[in-house]
Amino acid sequence: MGTDLFDVAVIGGGIAGVTAACHLAEAYRVVLLEQENELAHHTTSRSAAVYIENEGGPVFHRLSTASRTFFEADHPELDGPLLTPLGVLKVGGETERAAFEAEVAAANEVTSSVRLIEGDELLAECPVIRPEVVTVGLLEPTAAAIDVMAVHQLFLRRARAAHAEVRRSARVTQIDKGHIDKGRSVRWELQTAAGPVEADIIVNAAGAWGDEVAAMAGVEPVGLTPMRRTAFTTATDFDTSSWSMMYSPISKLHCYFKPEAGGQLLCSLSDETPSEPCDARPEEIDVAQAIDHINALTTLNITSVSTTWAGLRTFAPDRNPVFGWDDQVDGFFWLVGQGGCGIVTSPAAGQLTGALIRGEAIPDNIASLGLTQEALAPRRG
Repeated sequence: MGTDLFDVAVIGGGIAGVTAACHLAEAYRVVLLEQENELAHHTTSRSAAVYIENEGGPVFHRLSTASRTFFEADHPELDGPLLTPLGVLKVGGETERAAFEAEVAAANEVTSSVRLIEGDELLAECPVIRPEVVTVGLLEPTAAAIDVMAVHQLFLRRARAAHAEVRRSARVTQIDKGHIDKGRSVRWELQTAAGPVEADIIVNAAGAWGDEVAAMAGVEPVGLTPMRRTAFTTATDFDTSSWSMMYSPISKLHCYFKPEAGGQLLCSLSDETPSEPCDARPEEIDVAQAIDHINALTTLNITSVSTTWAGLRTFAPDRNPVFGWDDQVDGFFWLVGQGGCGIVTSPAAGQLTGALIRGEAIPDNIASLGLTQEALAPRRG
């Protein structure tokens, strides 16, 4: 079997990988390598599917805000919009009030719609809240439900239209430093389950496997930690059509639930359990605890579940994304550590990847929000 030569090998077929391929394929010969038989198998397809700007801290907030224009635009390849209005309500008691007030002040530097609510307005957003437990809420009314697979397919379609090659069942098994062939330098030789590949640049978009890919290439890992989160759906007789998604950070009552079509609620303990990179499976104890927490906060009285699943959300040590060239090994680009915000930040992440690999400055729509390359660098200070 011959070895195929590319400018860029993108490792990972989730949302990070397809956005990178989309933004690079017009200028480079790109191959996208996915270890599974289907793309977006592990994390992207298991998302809660909510576009929230004020999530994950200031860096993620700004990347999400920079992505809104893309999500709100009309895309001729699609039959419908990517976003559907859905408010997001973070709830707490008096213990959480001061933290919520500080969060509103910080959020308003970027998203002016975020505000504190209480009383009748709080109950209007989520009528099943127990007012003896929940007294204050932090509302993001401009949040939305997001069509995750439409986003993924849109980037994938555009990558293919620009002649990116997509290889499924192409697990990378070995990465070696390259060679000089007839005067041409090739930085990387990759062995995959679908055959060997040579490339000048590796884009590490491998999610939970990001540090493993780095180690395979002789690159120092950045300390990624995959975190398992279990989710489930449950039927409800309540009319949830006007509800916001509710999220509780209250100690010992952390959880969230989101109205879904067909009289269903998508629920989770909002757990973060350290895990090895794997095909995550739901834990019954996490489902049971989520039910207890939701029932303590609301009058939903959940007693059964319809479906369960789990996914991995991968974090760097400082819980900020890792986007950029490795500072120790040439030709190795990091695109990992999205911590559950990979979908809502994907347009900005793709823009950044394309610009930095082409040797350009951070795009104006991202830089204008105060983000710097240093804040995203793999080994920031």
